[in-house]
Amino acid sequence: MDEAKVDLRERTRNAVRAQLAEAALRLFVEQGFEETTVEQIAVETGLSRRSFHRYFSGKEDVLGQWNEAMGRQIAAALSARPADEPAWLALRRGFDDLVQQLGTGPMPLDITRMTLNTPALHATHLHKHALWRDALADVLQERLAENGRGPARISAIALAGAALAGLDSALTQWVAEGNEQPLGELLDQAMNAIAPLT
Repeated sequence: MDEAKVDLRERTRNAVRAQLAEAALRLFVEQGFEETTVEQIAVETGLSRRSFHRYFSGKEDVLGQWNEAMGRQIAAALSARPADEPAWLALRRGFDDLVQQLGTGPMPLDITRMTLNTPALHATHLHKHALWRDALADVLQERLAENGRGPARISAIALAGAALAGLDSALTQWVAEGNEQPLGELLDQAMNAIAPLT
């Protein structure tokens, strides 16, 4: 098959997926996650329920796919940090893109609030943490080995888990305050409470 056709098909597929995700997130914020149906999301984009399922397995998958993509992005950002930078500080800087994305307008705050406060999304949230922890630990394990601290997986997992606990604390406070303090400042406070960043 012609490479240009494959590329066009993939771009079209990604564009439809993005439209569905945008419609879903808007409806989740307006109506609530549990009150929003797959049919409503599909209708918003002029598609059928069956078409929706070509792109997402269910409405939880809308958030799940974003979580996977963001986890890869955070791990890549961590990997790109200077080799001589302390691992804890590199982890904090690895969250910069996430902090920036969440700090752009009211919708990310509403989506974060919904994610933290919707029981049906707790499993998605825990799965996200496991994915992100493992992705960060993979990068950290390599980083620690390069810095002569050994390849101990347990150290990498502990550091990644602690950083994610700091992120969770910051997000919880950010939602509770309604974005009164910037998320980046809250994350600095939370991570400094675990271990000094400098």
